[in-house]
Amino acid sequence: MTAEVVVMNKRGLSMAADSAITSGGEGVQKVYNTANKLFSLSSDHPVGIMVYGAASFMEVPWDVIIKSYRDNLGKEKFADLTDYAEDLLNFLRHDNRFKNEEVEEIIVYRIFSDNLKRIVKEVEETIVNENNTGSNVSPKKVTDWLVDCVSRNIKSYKNEEKSFLELNYEAFKERFGTVIDEVKDELIMYEVPDNLAEKFYMLAFEATKKDYFSIGSTGLVIAGFGEKEIFPHLLNYRLEGFVFNQLKYKKLKDKKISYTSDKEDGTASVTAFAQREMVDSFISGMEPNMEEVIFDIIAKVLKDYPNQIQQHLSIHFTDEQVTDLQKMGKEVYESIEDTIKEYQQTNYIEPLLGVVRSLPKEELADMTETLVNLTSFKRRVTRATESVGPPIDVAIITKGDGFVWMKRKNYMNSEINARL
Repeated sequence: MTAEVVVMNKRGLSMAADSAITSGGEGVQKVYNTANKLFSLSSDHPVGIMVYGAASFMEVPWDVIIKSYRDNLGKEKFADLTDYAEDLLNFLRHDNRFKNEEVEEIIVYRIFSDNLKRIVKEVEETIVNENNTGSNVSPKKVTDWLVDCVSRNIKSYKNEEKSFLELNYEAFKERFGTVIDEVKDELIMYEVPDNLAEKFYMLAFEATKKDYFSIGSTGLVIAGFGEKEIFPHLLNYRLEGFVFNQLKYKKLKDKKISYTSDKEDGTASVTAFAQREMVDSFISGMEPNMEEVIFDIIAKVLKDYPNQIQQHLSIHFTDEQVTDLQKMGKEVYESIEDTIKEYQQTNYIEPLLGVVRSLPKEELADMTETLVNLTSFKRRVTRATESVGPPIDVAIITKGDGFVWMKRKNYMNSEINARL
């Protein structure tokens, strides 16, 4: 995992990234604190790039790609940060070094594998629940549950309006059928009927072209200034890779510092990427996972409230009364949610951004480093894998000074490498 933070105000922005990288499969993992995740576009451009998630794209390390893109870009400059992002994406599209049919099979493999693992886990939980009730679980029942779960997932993908890739089902099946069979054989220990095998092909097809990005995809953060931009701009993308020579990616965030605080993005922002729970806690006053658990408990209590009243007070409600009570419960839930969000905004978020908007650029750097350190410290004092760790690379980007390193690790000793 990774912890990365960008803090922006009208003076400029600071980017910070940790150095931990996790390698190895499930069960056996190694963490190395030597990864480079923050890069300057070049000395000629006030633009920085951070990567998180997978450390490579189409099995090519991102540091190799970014340094190759620097040479391709040269001294050319663009009016808007979006133009830099589009130019980088076009560089990936048109450079055949980043396209490989064998790697396309890896992409389909990990997309389908992620989906089938989730489905198998759901079916296994259903089997456990049935066994606990004393019911007999036959192979046919298991197959029926698999068919139902796969069908629901296919339907969910088909209901999505946007397709990220234009694919033909028969061509996809012919090209990647053996890959899909390989995943199926790894995760399902018995022979599946033909109708279920066909649904597996369809699931892989739909997941590949629709809005699903695997755990092997990469997050890309681009921040800085276009030539005509006076205030900082941040873009966040998710990239999966090429399938049938088409690049699968999507834009996640587009933040611009505005002239006044009443605009959508305001005059200051604090944005975290990847492992962000500690930063979100700092900003909003509550860890997102805890917030989700609390709201889930409230929703469950309010949904079950009519049944509890009937059970404990021996009162019988009509179907209409139950519907009215459930509607009231939904309104209460929404009121609680709105009140908490308003409290967070008034007492945490707005005061914090009020300070951030006036910070000097040096303080922006201190803030990004501290927030990444906070995540690293939390991982160190818990039982979780220390997947976030020092040293922390920190940079400041301003309109006048461009990209400036504040802290940067280096794999070489400059004293014995004078030529560099």
